[in-house]
Amino acid sequence: MQELDRYSKSEAVAEAMLFAAGDVVSLEDLAMVLTLKYKEVEKVMERLTARYEARGGGLLIRRIEKGYQLATRPELHEDLRVYFEETSTAPLSRAALETLTIIAYNQPITRGGLEIIRGVNSDSVLAKLVERGLVCEKGRSESPGRPMLYGTTELFLKSTGLSSLTDLEQYDPGVPVQTQPDDEEV
Repeated sequence: MQELDRYSKSEAVAEAMLFAAGDVVSLEDLAMVLTLKYKEVEKVMERLTARYEARGGGLLIRRIEKGYQLATRPELHEDLRVYFEETSTAPLSRAALETLTIIAYNQPITRGGLEIIRGVNSDSVLAKLVERGLVCEKGRSESPGRPMLYGTTELFLKSTGLSSLTDLEQYDPGVPVQTQPDDEEV
């Protein structure tokens, strides 16, 4: 085996950690295990990511916010869907997608703020998005009554293929949101 094909000890440990975790591993955790500084860990992860990309196999390494995850290539998802399909992965309704979009672009946002934008009651849709793990509570507003603030989760990023919220496309807030009040099912 050529020297270029060999993984460094840090690359091997990082790969094993990503595989064993089965989820996003933070830069902080990688630095702790590898006993390296953040910049050095990022270089290790860049090399490891490039190796996976060059192989063109079924796996890749994704950067998600301040961490990394071993994942399947998006173009293979349809091929794997039959094996992993569950009833809980039913597609989101238009109301749920609309609500999720509003939360993603305006987070943290209160339920009241969400309803002002949508123009309809959003309690059941919001509850379903929280139940599915796409939205979570992010604290309380400082406004009177201290209403709960909501935002998207790491699962939202994974599900949409985004690395971070900064990857969201810019939108024109002057364009009114289309609502479907009779489509409240998630």
